[in-house]
Amino acid sequence: MLVSRRKPGDTQERYFYEWGIIHVALMITTPSVMRTFRRYAQHFTVNGIDGGRLLYSLSDMAWDNFADHWLDRPEDNLAPFESDDYMQRMHPHNFGDSNFVIEYARETFRDEQPGLEPGGVKLVHFVRSRPDLAASEFAVAWREQHAAALLVAGASRPGRLVQNLHAEVDRKDFAGTLFELAGVGGYAGIEELWFDDLEALLHFTEDEAVRAAVLGEDSCVDPVGSFAMVVAERVVYDYTLGAESSPPPAVLDPESLEAAVDAQKYTGWNVPGWERRRRSSLDG
Repeated sequence: MLVSRRKPGDTQERYFYEWGIIHVALMITTPSVMRTFRRYAQHFTVNGIDGGRLLYSLSDMAWDNFADHWLDRPEDNLAPFESDDYMQRMHPHNFGDSNFVIEYARETFRDEQPGLEPGGVKLVHFVRSRPDLAASEFAVAWREQHAAALLVAGASRPGRLVQNLHAEVDRKDFAGTLFELAGVGGYAGIEELWFDDLEALLHFTEDEAVRAAVLGEDSCVDPVGSFAMVVAERVVYDYTLGAESSPPPAVLDPESLEAAVDAQKYTGWNVPGWERRRRSSLDG
């Protein structure tokens, strides 16, 4: 999971355009990316939220967005950085600020209401563990007592709750990439709560029973340093759903136009005479 924001001086509109359009176009036409990430979802911050109405405060970093990238294995995330296509196409497209939050996590708990429809709005919590708890103690308490508190009856119960527990990663793995300045592994977990609309979400976070259950003194979460985001989710593609998965990426089909473009590589197109010299070198 990658949390980020625009460069200083950029408008959010421009940033969302580059991230939502240009970045996506590059991803789905870059073979190493499409071989690596099994699911890619973008989340756009909903503006104008009063952080005092949420369970945890908004971040002082004023994050604009976050994305989740699903991998078969943690080490697969390094594959694009070792591939020429990614380094030629994706890596130079640096449209965001150098500050990030990067978390490796594994889904460990899911509760979902029958008939849940896509859409709506999500409340996301990046949480820190209470300092006196060992990682194993936090994992149990978060999955059991804390999850039960979030699903307390009476309020606008979330249609879906997913908890993603922190997984260890070596910071040096990001050396030489755009992510090497990011904070890695700073949060004990990330939880995602789905609601039909913003009104239902705020009804939930302001419900006294919910607040008492989630924010009590025996909570496993340390609210200091934890933060919330209210976002709209956009699933770009998902290859984890079996028969209901997204169509296969065209760039991995050798008969597609995207594959033919990729085969030409990405340098020299704007140099006069480049194509003639390339053909001459191939003939020789």
